[in-house]
Amino acid sequence: MKFPARAALLALFASLSIARAQAGASAYLPVDLAPVLEARVERVMTLAGVPVMTRPIRVDTVLAALPAVCPRNPLLCRQVRAGLKPYLAAAAVTSAHVELAATRNNALTQPDQHGAPMDTAWEADVSGIARFGEHTLLSAGGVGYDGRFTPTGTMLSLGGDRAQLDLGYRDHWWSPLRLGSMLIGTEAPTMPSATLSSATPLTRFNLRYELFLADMSYSQRIVYQNGFTAGHPELFGFHVDIELAPGWSLSASRLLQFGGGAREHSWGELWHAFINTTRYENTANQPGGVQEFGNQQFAVSSTLVLPLRVPMSLYIEYAAEDTFHAENTRFGSSAISAGFYLPQLRPDLQLRYEFSERQENWYVHHIYQDGMSNDGVVLGTWAAEWRLKGDAVGAQSHALQLIWDRRNGQQLDVQYRTALNTRYGAVRYQRGHELALSASRPWRAWRIGAKLDGGRDEYGDDFGRVAAYASYTGVHAAAESAIESDEASAPQESASEVAAARRQVEGFVDAGVFASRLDFEQDAGKVPPVKSSQSSVHLGLGVRRAFDRHNDFGTRIEFDSVDGHLFTALRAVDYRRRIGKKFAAGMFIGVGRYEGPTPAYGWYGGAGIQWRDILSKWDLSLDARIGDHMVRNKTPGEPIILWPNTFYSITGASLYLSRRF
Repeated sequence: MKFPARAALLALFASLSIARAQAGASAYLPVDLAPVLEARVERVMTLAGVPVMTRPIRVDTVLAALPAVCPRNPLLCRQVRAGLKPYLAAAAVTSAHVELAATRNNALTQPDQHGAPMDTAWEADVSGIARFGEHTLLSAGGVGYDGRFTPTGTMLSLGGDRAQLDLGYRDHWWSPLRLGSMLIGTEAPTMPSATLSSATPLTRFNLRYELFLADMSYSQRIVYQNGFTAGHPELFGFHVDIELAPGWSLSASRLLQFGGGAREHSWGELWHAFINTTRYENTANQPGGVQEFGNQQFAVSSTLVLPLRVPMSLYIEYAAEDTFHAENTRFGSSAISAGFYLPQLRPDLQLRYEFSERQENWYVHHIYQDGMSNDGVVLGTWAAEWRLKGDAVGAQSHALQLIWDRRNGQQLDVQYRTALNTRYGAVRYQRGHELALSASRPWRAWRIGAKLDGGRDEYGDDFGRVAAYASYTGVHAAAESAIESDEASAPQESASEVAAARRQVEGFVDAGVFASRLDFEQDAGKVPPVKSSQSSVHLGLGVRRAFDRHNDFGTRIEFDSVDGHLFTALRAVDYRRRIGKKFAAGMFIGVGRYEGPTPAYGWYGGAGIQWRDILSKWDLSLDARIGDHMVRNKTPGEPIILWPNTFYSITGASLYLSRRF
């Protein structure tokens, strides 16, 4: 690692926090290495009403969530407690895994498997912990496959729940999405880093933070002055999330790639680039700009957990690769992701669906010509590996997962993924498909299973992989099975408590009209904007949750036609304040998508008033709305005078009826 002074500073912060810590250093659960335990933990967190915004998840966080779940699901509680037991020991091997496979010759990267290619004939990983007092924890581990070994999970942890310092090979997954993270996840091999984070919520806003400094892989393609320099770029990450109401969290994340070889990497320059992006980061065509410091990405996310008869987690993420037009709050290369998770579609069945669409220029950069990557694999979403290396092409992807977790401990995991890159680039891509099936069962202190993975890549070439594996869990098979007496004796929530929680949530459908004005700028500052007005049918679908007598929070998707093209808006934050028995006022913010030759993205927001129960279960609403400077990339056939992008601003008002259910 290359940050002795910086790591020492983080260590100082951690040591100062030990005296105030309410609990000691916590171990972490693996990320994409123990799928059975991870799926059960995700289920526990959602059933407990706890949004998961980052991973790895702390063991202490899961233990804190279990009491809310055990009365309703004693079997799941028993299974998770058994799975966590090795992580609570003074010293233990927490997991070990070995896998042998027969493959077809296709080097496509496996989704979120720490850089492992599809054609590797073997994979193995191991992890263990040892405690040295309350505030010191040593973890040891590694991930290996054909041609590479990374000591993933090997780190020294110091501190406590307010500030824990992790030095070593710690994974970072910054997204509520579970089947692909835009900024950083486990697609690439783990980087060595120094990480400072909190587990206990701070302040009355339930704030949690995480920041890290990481050493990226060696690159010989770092632009410097009039040539190139070689070295290890550095990666700085900052994440913060708040839980303003139970079950509803917002987060913001930043990544900044800098340094490497002869390039600047001082604390002062990093700070300037962090707080003033357009001056220090995106300096092209900007008078007064300084030499560009590095490369950065940004994301805001929202997660809402709903205690329905079928519990649900809804999440939305808006991410950006850079800014544009000298404005820190508007972005030139955006991505939108959304999904839902049903942890209990049936008592033993979980369902998850996720969608993501990104514009051009993700994971590539004119200075760091190996892009935002580590050991040749992008740090973010798996779908970015389904393209020609270094191609700046945009893409749309979908992922679906179904998990059947049987009462006897057997588990079946089915995943389907598909991605399609935009078709106007130099490469004629095809739609890629992947279907993966994994079946496993407990046996003594092991879990044995088989995997089948196959599909067609972005060039139309087939790939396939058949594997058998054995994983040491340290949990005896008896702990994986239901014990009826345990379930019968477990305390249960009363029917009135369950009904009260469900009454807090309501879904609704909107139908009405949208009168709008479109401002179109083909080349900002060079070509005069074109303005047009029109009206269309307005449709919406949403859900909201009441958190007290007056305040509701929810999320909503809306559909309109503007100048003959689809305008889709996602309200990541949909707030309503009830006023008396008949009226309400609200405000909302999220992201808008406008259909063009390429998709345009930008901030979306507004405010409105509502007449409640104009008829039984019918509300009448009037909203003022704006889709602000939604940017899209120009196609190769469009003229470029100054900017390679164009943008749309949509303003207007919607009048609509809502039917609640």
